[in-house]
Amino acid sequence: MKSEIQAIRNFIKLINSQPELFSEQHLNELEAIITPLSNHDVEGLLDKIENWCKSNPVINDALNVLVGSKPIPEKGIGGKLPTAEAKADYEKNDVKEEVLNAIRQSTPLETEKPKNPKG
Repeated sequence: MKSEIQAIRNFIKLINSQPELFSEQHLNELEAIITPLSNHDVEGLLDKIENWCKSNPVINDALNVLVGSKPIPEKGIGGKLPTAEAKADYEKNDVKEEVLNAIRQSTPLETEKPKNPKG
């Protein structure tokens, strides 16, 4: 399961580091295929992400380049590394929400129109 979670985290890292690769349509598609999944279905989540990436070669290529780079170690509160048990429990439960949050954060906001047309 650890390798599945790492693969999903790599996808989140791609969304956060290269948001220009993802159009609004891409983000909407991803949210639509991920939202119905169970929070604990890590394998299903990874399967959906991998299948979606295969249908989007530019993103798939960028993800493959990213995977080839060195991962940045994660630190918990106070700059300490979390215990293996705490990290595994957190990763299993929150990985779907992390993906959805990354998608939502990279969605371009609609600009508000001024209420007064005179400026």
